[in-house]
Amino acid sequence: MVMMVSDDSPIVDLTLRAVGPATEGGRLPLAELSRLTSGLQAALELLALGIAGKAAGPGRRPREIVDAVRLDFVGFRAGSAVLDIARTGQLSLDEGLLDQALTALEEGTNSLRERPDVLPPYFGPQVLNQLRSLTGGISARNVTRVELWQKDRARFVIDEALQRAVRRTSFEKIAQESTVVGRLHMGDFSPATLRCRIDTYAGSILCDFDSDLRDAVLDAMDEVVMAEGVAELEPNGATIHILHLSSLRRIDSVTPKSLADLARAQGVGPVRSIDELRGLPVGEMDDFLAALRSARGEDEDA
Repeated sequence: MVMMVSDDSPIVDLTLRAVGPATEGGRLPLAELSRLTSGLQAALELLALGIAGKAAGPGRRPREIVDAVRLDFVGFRAGSAVLDIARTGQLSLDEGLLDQALTALEEGTNSLRERPDVLPPYFGPQVLNQLRSLTGGISARNVTRVELWQKDRARFVIDEALQRAVRRTSFEKIAQESTVVGRLHMGDFSPATLRCRIDTYAGSILCDFDSDLRDAVLDAMDEVVMAEGVAELEPNGATIHILHLSSLRRIDSVTPKSLADLARAQGVGPVRSIDELRGLPVGEMDDFLAALRSARGEDEDA
């Protein structure tokens, strides 16, 4: 099927050019058309989510992100197989988000070609899955090369070199020694699982620990702690997936002290005579004594 661009079509911003035996005669198999267009759109959405600081979790993606990077297929031309694409989103966010996503895709794929063992910024497992799908159709008998052009510059190239690099890229999480400070919450002390949560300024961090730290975790529950251990980082290299605790200690300087501790620290002892309370307004004395007896659990008539 060939679609021509009419005079009132949207302005063409991007051009997707496919080369190879499957494109001879200005054609392109529907399977490849679907793979390329859906994979490219999904990759841009995922990169935009990362750039906007939003998690790429299950369920619907934020409408403002989807709108900001939405692309439409507006025409097909012969000359291998050339697809004209127009940006039709940018309704809710800064128009720069699509260009930022394209730049991340361009720079990230170029980086993967040179260092498949190092994940570029925003290239999480979902982005890599999309790249594996996009490169899946590259072969000597099908499509050998796909280029995404913007004006006179190729922004993104899919070829055998990228296919090899993506296949070599590991999904394994990065591990490094880390120290976090936050308030300790949510202990899980079942025999099969010893876990807790530390709420830091940047967010909540899931932790696990061995039985030798069980008492230390229990004693520090709901306290501000300094925790050390090996952190498994997400592929972006910044977010901690889980922290394997090796040590944990409370930060005493921020631990609330009881009234008894404060009294000892300030050298304040019990009142031995009513004269020591001289200066308290007479009208408030009865109320003060009643509150004191109540705090001690004493009978007011005693």
